[in-house]
Amino acid sequence: MAVKLVYLIFWRIIFVKNVKNNQKLYQLFTADALSEIGDVFYYVALITYASQLTNSSLAISLVTTLEFIPPVFSIIIGPIADKLCNKTKVSMIVNILQCTLYLINGLIFLKFQKWTLFGLCLTINFISDTLGIITQEMEPIILKKLSPQISYEKKYGWLSAVAQSFSIGGKFLGGVLLTVMNNHYIFMSFINAATFGCAAVAMALIGNVITKKETQSEKDEKNGALEGIRFLKDNTKVRFIVVLLSNINIVLAPILPIAYILLADKEMYSPVNYSMSVSLLTAIDSLASILGPTFGLRLFKGKKALINSVMVGSIFSAIFCLSIFTRNIYVLMLTLFLASFFIGATIPLLFGGVMKNVPESKIGSVNGVIDTLLAITPPLSTFIFSSSVQYVSAFVNIAILSVFSVCLILIIVKNKRNLF
Repeated sequence: MAVKLVYLIFWRIIFVKNVKNNQKLYQLFTADALSEIGDVFYYVALITYASQLTNSSLAISLVTTLEFIPPVFSIIIGPIADKLCNKTKVSMIVNILQCTLYLINGLIFLKFQKWTLFGLCLTINFISDTLGIITQEMEPIILKKLSPQISYEKKYGWLSAVAQSFSIGGKFLGGVLLTVMNNHYIFMSFINAATFGCAAVAMALIGNVITKKETQSEKDEKNGALEGIRFLKDNTKVRFIVVLLSNINIVLAPILPIAYILLADKEMYSPVNYSMSVSLLTAIDSLASILGPTFGLRLFKGKKALINSVMVGSIFSAIFCLSIFTRNIYVLMLTLFLASFFIGATIPLLFGGVMKNVPESKIGSVNGVIDTLLAITPPLSTFIFSSSVQYVSAFVNIAILSVFSVCLILIIVKNKRNLF
């Protein structure tokens, strides 16, 4: 009930108040929200199914690790997104393909079982998530062109808030439906397909608003991702923040997967069953990700807003890591919220700065490189630390991550004055 109330409040404040008079922006937010549901809705189902398999620790590690891998392809997809003329039409086609994939996903439950079924579902989910990166890399330019009178940071914050609001709904509803429907995975697949189908319709309603193809030299077209690399090379502050956030991801990424394993092994206290515990943690993470990009921006202003937000985020990330030692889901939820909130506040500030300093025709290339750098460490960290709990105590891994997080804080303190 509390989650639903918060969801309704933020939907009213962000979605209705700010974009109700701009139909195109409204439709973009709707399409993104529905796509977000499709991206996350089946995640809880996969995690729950993985927990029921033999060698469940490995299965859970595979699910959580593969969730992080698709964004790594942004460095390749970003330059492609720059070259595509009608971005809304391509996004619609992507949603239709994702809808088709989950229809197939539902049907394979009638034929296969156990690890074979799990492997096929994991593959389909991975392909769908990878296709979703195409839309993700196109959104910045669409967002920039719609309502140009509104600052990009604000629009990005609103978009993140709307997407994460529906992410909460998708993850929480996923856990509830699994419990009520007694793990009816076929039904979950078809519902997932329906969300992508609706997202395609919403994207189609926007129309062909992105149709102008900017003239580029042959050399520029071949450079692709090199544009993003050059930008980071020339911008010391942004490079420092991106590398720092990438390392913070090393700390944050494996904590929840380790918590899922501890919950599955009954080594962490939770008053509810496993699927609901996963849903609660993912919902809290999403809720913080709503508040961070929207209200977190108000806490950090001025020339040092970006580095200050990263500093605070890194401190709470370390606290979140240490909270695992309490073996209590309530403490974990609180520290998870704080860490996600402040890290979430950093993202609009980072990409807002990029949008102001990068030509429109290069946005996909630059964002693609940044997205890849931010995405490349989580899957590696998640797989290493979550899978190693079969051989080393989870708390040893958490201790290592805690020490690393403290080192990151010291690095920020040392470089804050010199760079910013």
